Amino acid sequence: MRGNLHISQSSLLKDQDGLTHRFYGMPKSKSAQDMSFEQQLDQIAADMQVKRTDMVGVDQVHSAKVRMVGAQWTVKQPEADAMVTDRAGLTLVLKTADCAPVLLVDIRAGVIGAAHAGWRGALAGILEQTVLHMTFLGASREMIVGSIGPCILQPSYEVGLDFMDDFVDADLEHAGFFSRTEGQKSHFDLPGFCEAQLRSAGIFACQQTAIDTFDQKNGFYSYRRAAKAGESGYGRNVSAICLRNG
Repeated sequence: MRGNLHISQSSLLKDQDGLTHRFYGMPKSKSAQDMSFEQQLDQIAADMQVKRTDMVGVDQVHSAKVRMVGAQWTVKQPEADAMVTDRAGLTLVLKTADCAPVLLVDIRAGVIGAAHAGWRGALAGILEQTVLHMTFLGASREMIVGSIGPCILQPSYEVGLDFMDDFVDADLEHAGFFSRTEGQKSHFDLPGFCEAQLRSAGIFACQQTAIDTFDQKNGFYSYRRAAKAGESGYGRNVSAICLRNG
């Protein structure tokens, strides 16, 4: 914990020389609740020692759209759910509140990627598309290392059987990511599904942080937890990755 920032990291990504990454949550303090998203980014830029003006995000829409980033946007953020870049100094930023943030790097090629993987985007192929776009910039699948950050874990992710049907209709093997409970409910393993999608894309050096945003009420924001509590608003967790200059 640093100030208002709850910080976690991936051991796999920490071992990559020339890379900076963080998974940020916010404790449930009054100062955190009053902080705007822009103020949150100011704190994150200071913590990561990156330029605030070099932080880049997208308008996340639960899609399989990927944007290749060469500089800060000159107009409004485009709609997409992943970004890739080979530009040192640019910081790719994701917002989540139960969906899975996925950070990727081929440090030898100098290429990074950041993907927002909710269930819709994950099922639509956002992770395969992110890996593919990294290869367009020179990354090699066998050299890419990835981490699935804090998100809602299976014990907390109760879904209806119609939700499960969407996955099974796409591939019968997807049934393995659901645990049946009593009645007409099941529990979905979002990070497990994301890891399987990465492995299917040829990324075998990947890991889960195994932090449950729903359960960690003093450290991470959760859309589902807020909805169950009848709260009208909820904050955003932030994930960021950057190739360092020099």
